[in-house]
Amino acid sequence: MDSLHATGFYVSSGVLLIGALAVALLPGREQRGAGLLAVGLGLAGACYSLSAGFAGAVAFVCYAGCAVMVAGPRYRSIAGTAGVAWRQAGALGAALVLAVLVYSSWRGNFVSAPFKGGPFNAVALGRLLFAHDVVATEAIALFGLLAIVGAAAGWRFRERTR
Repeated sequence: MDSLHATGFYVSSGVLLIGALAVALLPGREQRGAGLLAVGLGLAGACYSLSAGFAGAVAFVCYAGCAVMVAGPRYRSIAGTAGVAWRQAGALGAALVLAVLVYSSWRGNFVSAPFKGGPFNAVALGRLLFAHDVVATEAIALFGLLAIVGAAAGWRFRERTR
């Protein structure tokens, strides 16, 4: 990665981090919506600096749509269904995952994978992801699956108690 791309990546990462902190810490829903928009902008910039412009555009559109919904007047917050012990366990699990990611980035031997043209389709993207980042791809897929299952279970539990 040359210096221009590295600068773009780090600036975008900073915007993403500031937006994430705004979503987590600010009290008003309009402010959280603006923070969510900043997260989308930072993620799109980071993806663009890594030669994944389409993925960045899709992420920005998704985050912008969520920001509009969160900042809108019809937004209602949903009470959490998990108890304090489960939230603490989830926080400890997230801290453990962060520690593993920090350790792997510190000790890892990362591979440069520039895009050299050729076909850009799902097969080529799958080969690129599974050739260099198979553990990260599987971890993201697992976390996505767990988030969907947890959200569905929480929704079903809430609907049964009504």
